Amino acid sequence: MPRKRRGFEGPPLRTVGNLVERLVDELKSDRQSGQPMIEEEEFPTKKLRVNVIWDEWERVPLEDRTATILRAYEQAEGREYRDRIALANGLTVPEAHAAGMLPYQVIAAVRQTDPVTAEQCRRALIEEGASILFGEDQPQLRFATEEDADAARKRLAERLADSEPVWVVTKEVGTVEDWAQR
Repeated sequence: MPRKRRGFEGPPLRTVGNLVERLVDELKSDRQSGQPMIEEEEFPTKKLRVNVIWDEWERVPLEDRTATILRAYEQAEGREYRDRIALANGLTVPEAHAAGMLPYQVIAAVRQTDPVTAEQCRRALIEEGASILFGEDQPQLRFATEEDADAARKRLAERLADSEPVWVVTKEVGTVEDWAQR
């Protein structure tokens, strides 16, 4: 493959206005749960990689997601902070899951004898930020770390009275196909 060099190009100018405003609000808030999930990683160079995992990206082209993230950071944190962002990715929960970024999941293991119903648990999962892009009846609450998943499990137990034994944190470790290829 030939080597190609390109100069710096400014971010695309197309942003999704209402998503910029909502993302600015999220950047300024101190919410413990819900979407979007914003993950920032600082490199030794002080540059940042930002992943915004949000189902609202579903119908937004990738380049517009990046522009929206950069514009929101500029409005919320200032131009200098925005210029530190080397990589900005916007992904839906299913996209992040498919990329292997969200291996932990909080599920409701409801038995007939439990004092809460599956429907109550489904609603609580959605309120906590679960994605319904996998299916309305199968919300998935996913996380990058076990600590984040366990914190959500505890919030769910507080949110829905008498539900503590129902909530379980699981971790995907691969598929049968993954192991068969080894």
